[in-house]
Amino acid sequence: MKKTILYIVTLFLLCSISQGYAQKENSKGHHNIKLGVEFGTDFLFGTTRKPDMVRENKSSYDWFDDHNYYCGFIGDYKALEITYLGIKPEIFFAKNRIGIATGIRLSRYFTTLNSDRNYYLWSVHQDETHTEYIKIRNIKQNSYYLGFPVEARFFPNKRELPVQFYLKTGAVFNYRIHTDNKVKFQNPVMETYAETVRRQADQNLKDFNSYMFLGVGLKVGRFHAGKRKYIPHFNVEVHVLDIMLTDKASSFIRANAGFGCQMTVQIPIGKTVPIGSRN
Repeated sequence: MKKTILYIVTLFLLCSISQGYAQKENSKGHHNIKLGVEFGTDFLFGTTRKPDMVRENKSSYDWFDDHNYYCGFIGDYKALEITYLGIKPEIFFAKNRIGIATGIRLSRYFTTLNSDRNYYLWSVHQDETHTEYIKIRNIKQNSYYLGFPVEARFFPNKRELPVQFYLKTGAVFNYRIHTDNKVKFQNPVMETYAETVRRQADQNLKDFNSYMFLGVGLKVGRFHAGKRKYIPHFNVEVHVLDIMLTDKASSFIRANAGFGCQMTVQIPIGKTVPIGSRN
């Protein structure tokens, strides 16, 4: 939680400073705003979060000696796959060397809970006298989030180039709007327990989550192209480090860190005036 607050404060200060610069340049007729459509994928890795209802073998090597649960073993590590689509405007200042962007984003978080064999056991009911188990092949969890990204990027090269390298950092803050747990049973007759399993699988989820990233990328296209004012720009970037800032983004994994990639198409909007050496 402290990491999240610190990062939010840092980005807020950065945005405030950039707004001051942007207003100063705008008063001189110098500003540059792009409207972008983004698409990306991030993979975050961590330890498996095994729900209390799961019954499994002690390890992947002990299934032939385990007489209590003749089923598979769920591994200790898993991956959280995040795909997203969004719209975000970006404002440039300091002679177009620094850009600040924010917008709205729809994200899907995907994880699967499966074992190294055909099935594992899941407890659907337990009382003082008996426990009722069913056999599950896997549970695929899709959670959908509505959020907003806050990003900043810096172009080290002072000269305008058709293809230009940049550094980037940012964070995204999400609110969960829907979760869908698809359960595949060993025996189709057990479908009558599907709603019970779906409800139990949601117990470890929180509505809010956030993660940050550090990345590098390439911008394709010029800020100023003479009389051709509305020239789309393409950005391709790699997130060399993703860090999850909150817990319980998934029912089945404690996500820690990972990597990703993003593509953005941007269209200039508003007034575009050549500035200094960026002409």
